[in-house]
Parts: sequence; C-alpha cells; structure tokens
Amino acid sequence: MGSTATINIKSTARTLTGQYYLWLGIWVDEPNDKNFKLTEGLGEQNAHEVNVSFVVPELPYNASGYVLSWYNARLNAEGPAFTFMLKIEPSLQVIPAAAVPGTQVTIKGNGFTANNAIILTLDGKSSNLAIKTNDNGSFSASYTMPSTIAGQHEFKAAVPDIYDLEAKASLSLMPMITVEPDSPQVGNDATITGRGFAARSPVSVEYDGTVIGNSPTTGDSGSFSYTFKVPQASKSEHSVIATDSAGNKAVLGGMRLETVAPPAPAPLRPMAQTFGLFGSKVVSFAWTDVADPSGVAYTLEIGDNLSFFPLGPGMRKTGLTTTSTVVNLKPGVYYWRVKAVDGAGNESQWMLSPYPFKVGAISVTYLILGAIVLILVIVFALRAAFRKIHEYF
Repeated sequence: MGSTATINIKSTARTLTGQYYLWLGIWVDEPNDKNFKLTEGLGEQNAHEVNVSFVVPELPYNASGYVLSWYNARLNAEGPAFTFMLKIEPSLQVIPAAAVPGTQVTIKGNGFTANNAIILTLDGKSSNLAIKTNDNGSFSASYTMPSTIAGQHEFKAAVPDIYDLEAKASLSLMPMITVEPDSPQVGNDATITGRGFAARSPVSVEYDGTVIGNSPTTGDSGSFSYTFKVPQASKSEHSVIATDSAGNKAVLGGMRLETVAPPAPAPLRPMAQTFGLFGSKVVSFAWTDVADPSGVAYTLEIGDNLSFFPLGPGMRKTGLTTTSTVVNLKPGVYYWRVKAVDGAGNESQWMLSPYPFKVGAISVTYLILGAIVLILVIVFALRAAFRKIHEYF
C-alpha cells in the first residue's frame, strides 16, 4: 500500500492514442470500494506504448488477486482494452526505525486479511498485543521497547492459521543512560542506569571527559547500574558518556547539578582608603565567608570604572578559596566587587564595594609637574640672587 506501480502497455497492430482510464475492478457509473478509478491519462498521437503509473490503494489480502481494467474507447468502446491482475502482499513498518529501550514505537501493517487477528512478535517472542485488522486488512499498534541488547531487532506480523501470510520489519535499538536524581548535589551519590548496551560487556563511564571509578558490566539484557560520588566542577552543565566494549555509546548531555546559588559575600576592605603618596602599592582585599554544601570559591574583579569593562591584566581573580587576597595596583581610583561560586557551578550575585579606593595620593604626573615647577623656582631664585650680588660689587 502506498507504493507506486507502473503498467507498461505495448501494441504492434494499433496505436494507443487518446484518453484512457485505469480502474480497480470494472468501470461503474457509481464507484465503490471494490470498483473505482486508480488513474487516467492521455496517450500521445501515434503512440504504440503507454506507461500507466498508479498508487497502490489500501486493500486487504486476496489470494486470487484484484482485476485492473484499462479503458480506451478508441480501442474498445464496449469494455476494457486490457485487463491485469494485481496481487497485494502484506507489509510491515516500524516508526521510528531506531529507538532506545523504554520508548514507544508504532507498528503499522497493511495488506493482511480483513477483520482478522494478528500475531505480532519481537525476535520470535510474543508482544502480548491484541491486534485486529480493519476492513482493508490494515492495523496500527503502539509498542514500548523492552530493555534488551543493542542492535537490529525483528518484528513479525502474521495471520494465524494462514500459511506464509506474514510481514517483517527491523528496528535498530540504541543504548541510553539516565541519572538519578535528575539534579544531584556535589559530594552526594548519583546512580547511572544504562540500557540497550551489549550483553555481558564492561562499560566505560565518563563524567565531563574523565573516566570515573571501576567499569560496571552489563547483564544478559545489556543493562547496568552504577553509583558514584559527584565531583566538584565550575561549569553549570555536565555530560555523562557510557561506552561498552562493542563500541555502543550513549551520551547524556546538559545535565545540571543542584541549582541553588550560594549566598553573596559582603565586601569588607578596602573601603574609601588611599594607599601611599605615589607609585604602585600592594592592596589587601577581604570579604565575608559564605557556606554551601558543595563547597565555595570566590571571584574578585577590580576595575577603574563601574562597568568593570575592560578589565586590565590581573584584575580578575577566580577560584579563590579564602576570603582575602592581595593585588599589586598602579596609582589610580578603583572599584571592586566579589561573588561566590559553589561546587555545582551556581553563582551568587555580584556584591559591589560601596566606596572606591585610591592608590597614590599624588599621581606621578602631578609629581613630575611639581618637580619641574620647583626646579624653575629654584633657577629663577638663584638667578635673582646672583644678579643682586653682581650689582652690589
């Protein structure tokens, strides 16, 4: 059903010119489900050959087949110019053609006997589905794929008590993995469950690209369960990959750990201070401690503007595990902020120090200008003194 068939008609004695019709059964004034037009066309002038293509309709299996009638009034005004026999064969389709254990697939069958029971098996074992065809010998059924090994698996639909009236279709079963809980916490146990792998095969499990623990081994059905402690990581999304010895691989990407952000730390120092008269100075930064079950690290940013962009070299410190650090800064006015990042990659809000601070009370530029002015004053004073001495003598 649904496929395209073509009838090739050749005539040596007469041309096949003119309007033609192809009917299932015979032509009738009022078409019905047993007699209706399949297609029509026009034979070219002086043509001795015509190719008639049509879509095979939905029909039940009939051991004797179906009559197709080709009408061309120019050749035969009384009835069909030619007749043909159409044999309907049963067919089976699985949608989709590839799936993972636990997913639902659709089994469609056509061309079976009308209103008859169907026995559906998977790899020779009963599907336990109660299936019956409709008036056109078709059926559609949903089936949940069981936990079995990876590879090709065969569905077969057959009519009981009728020899060799059956159809087959293959499905490719792919492996899959799940993690429980869905959003595990750093340092806690998480369980990886795999299905659809090779039977009795060791499995390599990777977390964010690093192989974890000892390799689990699948059972006879290609399934395994493996528990591990979730390590710390700075990013928010993580991946788990399981690969068996046959090369079957399942990837679980975009896994998020617990999503509760840690509290935001409060800036302590510096606050509106000035460090030194001029030149670079080492400035000590400190903030309050915060806690999170997965652990905490801190990020510090120091900028010469409140947008903190662009940041100069060394003005961003990440992965700080204590609540203080020191930074060597050139003279200028600075703003700073700090945030906490937990072991699952969740980030607190930035906390901005309410007051800027200053390095160098006197800038190098003003110092140089002051020195130049002082030198000029001394020079003019000396010149004036020498002039008075000269006048005196």
